[in-house]
Amino acid sequence: MRWFGCLLFLLLSACSGKNDIPAGVLDREKMESVMWDMIQADQYYREYLIRDSVGKDIQQMRYGLYEEVFKIHKISRSTFDKSYDYYSNRPKLMKDVFDSLSASGNRKLQDFYKPATPVIDSLGIRKLKPRLDSNRAK
Repeated sequence: MRWFGCLLFLLLSACSGKNDIPAGVLDREKMESVMWDMIQADQYYREYLIRDSVGKDIQQMRYGLYEEVFKIHKISRSTFDKSYDYYSNRPKLMKDVFDSLSASGNRKLQDFYKPATPVIDSLGIRKLKPRLDSNRAK
């Protein structure tokens, strides 16, 4: 009976803190949000800033974009680095983060290419309802 109690204690203590995130490390949702914005900043850097970089320090521009992401999310570079190291040392958690980012990106891509939906207005005239466009300011 004593061995059973010790075994039960060890089993419960080994499983209890598995998903606890230490202080100073971003939780999974926040990490996903920051990583998404980092990916978007990097895409902007590759698509636009490199093409228009004559006489400019493009690496400094890239790091400036990253700092903007940190400001938006109200975190520091050291917090992000600590969080990234934490998730990198736990492949299952990092895979979950990247899988979620991939699924989110695929959903946004499908929504972008979704055809406009027909709408019939109050006069019975069929019109196309425009898709949401992030470039339009309302």
